[in-house]
Amino acid sequence: MALTRAQQILLKRAQREAGLTDEDYRDALETVTGCRTSKDHRLTDTHMDKVLAYFEAIHWRAVDGGALQPACGTNAVFRQRGYWATKNTRQESSRDRWNGRNQGGEIRELEAALSELGYGPAYCSAIRDKVCHGRNDAASLHLYRAALERTLKSKRRVTETQENPF
Repeated sequence: MALTRAQQILLKRAQREAGLTDEDYRDALETVTGCRTSKDHRLTDTHMDKVLAYFEAIHWRAVDGGALQPACGTNAVFRQRGYWATKNTRQESSRDRWNGRNQGGEIRELEAALSELGYGPAYCSAIRDKVCHGRNDAASLHLYRAALERTLKSKRRVTETQENPF
């Protein structure tokens, strides 16, 4: 998935705050992601997180060396030392967490819809166990939500066929 326009803008702001020239920016981007432009369709949210953490390190090293002043504006990308480096773990990006919150609501709705058709929590739990293999990360929740959607679609089709066989 390509980066959004807002993410591309955030990267350019981070470049400016880190005091990077355009060539240095592209070299750093290539070092971290293998891509020389933020518009490359291969860039993911994980790449975004890694690049921001890398730029953050450059920024604070320049601040410590006296080459830059610390950013102090309310919309500064590097307001707090270590923010980007610790914000996102290797297992999960910001978008993963945001999607996880949204997925939680969608999963509850899908489980409720299945329950209305007579497939209760034990049925949903069996689907979750089969799909997630005991994991509870964003990727496995995405797979679980997709499995619930497929199951619900299938069960509704069966129910409609039974109610109206012709």
